[in-house]
Formats: sequence, structure tokens, C-alpha cells
Amino acid sequence: MAAKSQVRPSAATIPPDGGPTKKLAEQTAERIELRIIEMDWPVGKVIGSEHDLLAEYGVSRAALREAIRLLEHHNVAYMRRGPGGGLVVAEPDPDAMAHAAAVYLRYRKVNPPDLFETRTALELAAVRSAAEHIDEEGIVKLREALAHESVFLGGESDATIHDFHVVVAELTGNPALHLFINVLTQLSAARFLGVTALFDKQAARSVSAAHQVEEVHRVHEAIADAIIAGDAALAQHRMMRHLTALAAALDT
Repeated sequence: MAAKSQVRPSAATIPPDGGPTKKLAEQTAERIELRIIEMDWPVGKVIGSEHDLLAEYGVSRAALREAIRLLEHHNVAYMRRGPGGGLVVAEPDPDAMAHAAAVYLRYRKVNPPDLFETRTALELAAVRSAAEHIDEEGIVKLREALAHESVFLGGESDATIHDFHVVVAELTGNPALHLFINVLTQLSAARFLGVTALFDKQAARSVSAAHQVEEVHRVHEAIADAIIAGDAALAQHRMMRHLTALAAALDT
């Protein structure tokens, strides 16, 4: 059954500024975003020039430009200048979304027990789904993730060694699992490598001994082997042991 179309408020229903309601620019940005959602988020489509949008939403040029700035900040749409230009529907950046959520949870001082309790629930679901749906393309992605890790063997690693977990989540085809595991993995990396890992994965270097890097890589290989074999129970068992070991390492 098709979803009911939502009615966008007219400009006349929006108070100019101040008071208990949101500012006009914020409301205009929300109305444009709602329109994009109703259009099924057509990435790359021009939905109107500045002139068109001013006429459609009945706001001042200053309010519209501020609304567009908000849309650009949230990777919803961006203004393209020149012939054939206008407001273009953007593809939201999942890494940027994950980073914003990770920063918020850092601000809320999420503790390691809560972090790994949530990781365990999500990642056990992810490895099961990945093992049940693995295909040749997925196998290639797992192999590439392991090959990237192998460059760290014999020395220190950076935060990208944790990306194996994000790749597994991606293989589920579930965008919610992919996003939330990305968030929690970023937070875990920051716990091990410092806050720098939230902003630059390659700048944050591990102080772990070489044998610890090798152990993580070995365990990731074992989890990948179980996923590729389609053995969901074994993949979950190995992931559970791995996450338990990581949580214990943060307590020491």
C-alpha cells in the first residue's frame, strides 16, 4: 500500500521568526527535506532554482539561503551554480552520520559496558545475517578488509583495523545495522586509540604490541572464514569471543 502523501504547510502558516516555533529558515529546510522524501530521494535531481524556490516557499532570499545552508550541512541537498543549476538532491554520507552520532554518544559519556553490550547484540545479528546472505561480491569485500589489515602485521595499526566489523555489517544489506555498528566501532576505536580516531582514523596509531595486532587479524580471519562458509552459529561464537576479549582489554 502506498504511503499517504503528507501535506506541506503553506508559507502563510509559518510565523516569521522568534517565539516558541522554529526559525523560518529551519522550517523551510524541513519543508524542502519533506518534499525530497516524498519524491523518494532522487539523488542528483535539480528540484528548483533559487528563483523557483523563492516563489514556491514564499520566503525571503536570506531565509532561503540559510535553509539551503542547513540542507548542505546535513548532506540533504546542495546549490549548484551556473546554467542548469539549482538545488540538487544529495546522497547523505553514512560516515558523516556515524561520526555525528559517535560524537554525541561521546558527549553523553557512554561507558565501555554499555558500548559492548550494544555492540554484542548488533554484531551477533550482523554476522548471522552476513553468513546467511554472503555472495561472491561479499567474499571479495571480506578478503579486501583482511588484506588491508595484513599491512599492519609485525607493527602498530591505525583505527582502520576496526573497519572489518563495519564491512561485516555492510554485508547484511541492512542499512540500520551498518550505520549503528559503524557508530559503535568508531567509539571503540576512540577508546583504544584516543579521541583522534573519531576525526582521522589513519592519524590515530595503536600502541599495542605487534602480537596483539596479529591476534586481532587472526580472529578476524576466523570470523570471515565462518561467514564465507555460511556457518552462522560458528561466526556468532567467534564474534562473541572476540568482543568479550575487546571489552576485557578496555578494563585492564
